[in-house]
Amino acid sequence: MVGSLVATAGLLLLAIALGSFGEFRTQLLLTTFGLFAGALLAHVELKAVDAFPRLARAALGILLTSQALYYALVWTDLRRHGELWRLWWLAMVASVTAAHLIALFLPGDPRQNWWNKATAVCALIAGACLAPSFPPMDMPPLLIALYVPAALGSVVGSVLVWRRRIRKDGPPTPLPFWARAAWVVGSVVGAFGLGWYVGGAGHPMSALDEVFPSALSGLKSERIESMVREDVDRLKAVCAELDALAAKVVGLETSIREKQKAENRTFYKPEEDDQVRWAFVSYLSQRAALNSLAATYASYEAVREPELRARCFMVGYAAGCAAFEAGLQFVWTYRDNDSVRRKLNEGEPRWGLKPGMFDRIYDSVSDARHLRTMHEMSALYDARRGDWTSAWPPDTYAWLDARIVRGRDYVKAHAVSKSRAWLSRLTRQVKEDGYRPIYGAQTELSIWIGDTRITRDPPAITVDQIKVARAEMRPGDIILERRNWFLSNAFLPGFWPHGALYVGSVDDIRRLGLADHPEVKSRLAAFSKPDEHGELPSVVESVSEGVIFNTLSHSIHADHVAVLRPRKLSEKQIGEAIVRAFSHQGKPYDFEFDFFTSDKLVCTELVYRAYEGFLRFDLVRVMGRDTLPALEIARKFSKERSSADAELDFVLMLDALPGEQKAVRVGPEILIESIDREKSFGR
Repeated sequence: MVGSLVATAGLLLLAIALGSFGEFRTQLLLTTFGLFAGALLAHVELKAVDAFPRLARAALGILLTSQALYYALVWTDLRRHGELWRLWWLAMVASVTAAHLIALFLPGDPRQNWWNKATAVCALIAGACLAPSFPPMDMPPLLIALYVPAALGSVVGSVLVWRRRIRKDGPPTPLPFWARAAWVVGSVVGAFGLGWYVGGAGHPMSALDEVFPSALSGLKSERIESMVREDVDRLKAVCAELDALAAKVVGLETSIREKQKAENRTFYKPEEDDQVRWAFVSYLSQRAALNSLAATYASYEAVREPELRARCFMVGYAAGCAAFEAGLQFVWTYRDNDSVRRKLNEGEPRWGLKPGMFDRIYDSVSDARHLRTMHEMSALYDARRGDWTSAWPPDTYAWLDARIVRGRDYVKAHAVSKSRAWLSRLTRQVKEDGYRPIYGAQTELSIWIGDTRITRDPPAITVDQIKVARAEMRPGDIILERRNWFLSNAFLPGFWPHGALYVGSVDDIRRLGLADHPEVKSRLAAFSKPDEHGELPSVVESVSEGVIFNTLSHSIHADHVAVLRPRKLSEKQIGEAIVRAFSHQGKPYDFEFDFFTSDKLVCTELVYRAYEGFLRFDLVRVMGRDTLPALEIARKFSKERSSADAELDFVLMLDALPGEQKAVRVGPEILIESIDREKSFGR
């Protein structure tokens, strides 16, 4: 056991020193670690052969099985088989749990009491939760809720049992050499791993667009002279646009806050999201131009003529100061606004935004390397400032000098706390690393719930009824759907769990003049692809697979369907709503049901975002989130039906009869009645 521990530590240190593990060294490292772990568990289990012969022999058999599977996975191609991994995981968890139980009730321990038993129960529960969960990060939320307190109870109880055993009269019993060595190696490895993780997570990554090759080396002076005079005019134009943008951002935020206060809401509407995004994209565009100028003239030292070198430095430094100032302005405006910051960190192909762009800007303006460069350039400029007044005409020099002074003064006055920025990066990384397995488990569980039907009875609505419904529907109609006997019906609010948007046929798209719209044109081929039955799509909806084009026959082949039509919208407005729906095609389903992120969408969020600004949908609070259940669309129709300002008209409803596998055509009164139906699997 000691030899395997020493070999493991040696191989680990060798791999770290070489900077690479390599396949063979990795296999050796895993083998020695497996030998050490197996020897340790066997050492514990052998102590109980006389006191607990059946348990000890069963534990040793399971340990032998787990070791055999482990080495097969390490050294053979059997690692390609997922079932073998699951078998090993099951045997390993069972072996560790058995050794833990034996350790809690070691023979000859006179101090056993109820605490040992409580700890054993916690260990059994933790093992039972962990054994079927491979990989462990895919553990379902219900098992996580059981596992976490059981694991904590097991750890705390084991520590207390261990302390009680060693606290005797006189000096404590010294730990054997192998235990001391294990603690030392474990501590070193743990400290190394923690330091590596914290150091890597807290270190900012430089933006790709901030690294440029030298652009002045090898150019003739005449060419550089022409470039720098053109670029100073370009710099003035970009800075003027940035100043105008900064004023617009202030006005935009003031306007949004006033609207939120007047409407008693805290969230941003989709149109307000787009306004903030537009400002951010505009800033990123100007920032790219400034970074390009700064990078172009970063190699100013390659210019031989002193005055031309001074001109290059001033243009590049002024561009860098302006970029830094604008970045800080955006960071200070939105850093503490969680909803907007989250929005600006979303990836959005329509806007050309990659995920994490706001945090990338935040990291850039708080990066110690960038701040050090700004300080060095400031010191150089102050030292040469008096000698460079003749490098430019007086008005150009005055403008560049003012821009440089303004930018660096703003950077000094509004510098971001480096410790806070580091903590922010570390916190983000920890959240992301913790979020991925939890969201993955949540996704798998949600898909399973959404796809699981208790009975195999066919839907009540027939193909002939769908054909009749299709003839009455128009592009822009809103569809409410329900399929009985699905598990998801028990978890979604109200009788109506799903909403979709009918967009019509390809001919309808062309008739509305949408075929050449960029958002539609790029997706028209997918929309024109028939299914296995030869039917073309006519519905856009968000399901577990994501936002998809679907056929009407597949979408409303359900048990209950209602169709509502926007009443007062023009064809142009309907067309705009359809374009918005098309723009979301391909996005994943949002299993967090967060209505204020548009990189992932739930079903009714697609309808909400398509008709934002055209129809008013009041969001409701469900499980701490503002959202729009499909039931609320039916409720909106009910509330407004007798009003002159009603926004939705009733088109049709097909309703499954209770206890029968048959759907009948019903009127708007039944739709209104369905709002108060009890939520259940079926009806």
